[in-house]
Amino acid sequence: MADYAFFKEEMVPGLTKTGLLSWLKEAVRLKASDLFLTSGEAPTLKILDYFKVLDENDILSRKRIRELIDMVVPEAKAGHFYKHGEVDVGMTVSGLGRFRINVFRERKGHALAIRPLPLEVPTIRQLRLPPIIDELASLSRGLVIITGPAGSGKSSTLASIVNTINNRYARHIITIEDPIEYVIPNKRSLIHQREVGLHTASFTEGLHNALRESPDVIVVGELRGIESIALAIRAAETGHLVFGTLHSGTATQAITRILDVFDSERQAQIRVQLSQSLQAICAQHLFKQKGADRMIVATEILLGIIAVRNLIRNNRLRQLPNYIETGKNNGMHSFGQSIDRFIRKDLIDETVLREVDFSSVSPV
Repeated sequence: MADYAFFKEEMVPGLTKTGLLSWLKEAVRLKASDLFLTSGEAPTLKILDYFKVLDENDILSRKRIRELIDMVVPEAKAGHFYKHGEVDVGMTVSGLGRFRINVFRERKGHALAIRPLPLEVPTIRQLRLPPIIDELASLSRGLVIITGPAGSGKSSTLASIVNTINNRYARHIITIEDPIEYVIPNKRSLIHQREVGLHTASFTEGLHNALRESPDVIVVGELRGIESIALAIRAAETGHLVFGTLHSGTATQAITRILDVFDSERQAQIRVQLSQSLQAICAQHLFKQKGADRMIVATEILLGIIAVRNLIRNNRLRQLPNYIETGKNNGMHSFGQSIDRFIRKDLIDETVLREVDFSSVSPV
C-alpha cells in the first residue's frame, strides 16, 4: 500500500488501470455528492436525491476492489483497516480535486464511499452561510460547535471559517482530522493539519498534544467521547479558540449530547465549564435548492450570550429553543426562521418545513 495521499496519473498508472480516475472525473463533472464502489456492483454516483449507475456492465470483482483499496489506503492506516474493517483516508488527484474516502467491509465483501471535495476551500459567502458565521472567525477564545447529521456540510463550514481566520489574522492553527478533507495552505496564519492514524493516534491524543504546541486555534474534526470533549472544553477555558463538530439535529441537542457523555456526578461541573466557554453553536441541514442542481444549507444559530450561559449553568435547556427563536437582535435564529427566509426567496419548496424533523438525528 502506498504511503501518500497525492496522486498524479503518470505517477500511479493504477489510477487509470483500475478505472478509478475515469469514475472520479465523472463524479466531478456531474457534481455528484458521492461515488460508491462495491464488490459485485457497478460504480454508482449519488447526485442530489437520486443514484446513477455509471456502467451497468462494469461489475466490480472482489479482486478489483482490493486493488483499489491497496492503492488508496496509506501504509500507516493499513493496520487499522485490517483490524477494524474500516478506515477513513483523504486523497488528492492533481488537476481534479481532493476526495474523502471511507473503506469498509459489508455483506458482499469490501466497498468504498468516495466524496469529492473542491481543491479550493469554499468561502462563507459561497456556502450562503449567515453573516454571523463570519464573525466567529474574529473570536479569540472559547468553544464553537458545528453540528448536524452526516453529509450536512459541517466540514465545509468549518473549513470556510478556518480559512477566513487564515486570510485575516496571524494565528497558529492546529487541526486534528480523520481524514484531512480540505488542505489549507498558510496565508497570514501558520497551519498544522494532523490526520488521525497518520500523524496522531487519536482525536484525544492529538488534542492533548496540541495544548503543548502553542496554538491560538484548535480544530477538532469530531468531538466524541469523554476525554476529547473534556479536553476541548478545557482548551477553550484556558484561552484557546476551539472549533469542533458533533452529530446532532439542533443546537440544544448538541449541548444535551455533550452533557450525556458524562456521568451524572460530573454533569454539573461540565455545565458550569460549558456555560463559561461556549461562544456559539451552528446547527445545519442541507436541502435541494428549488430549480437548481445544488444543495442549500439551513442553519440554526445559538450564541453564548449571558442569558444562554445562565440557562446552561442552571440546567434549563428546555428554554433554549425559545431564546433562539426570539434572539434575532443578538444574531440568533431557528431552523424554522432560516427555512422561512429561503421560502420567501423561492429557494426551497414550502413543503420542506412540514416534512423535516430536525430532532430526529441519531448520534454517530
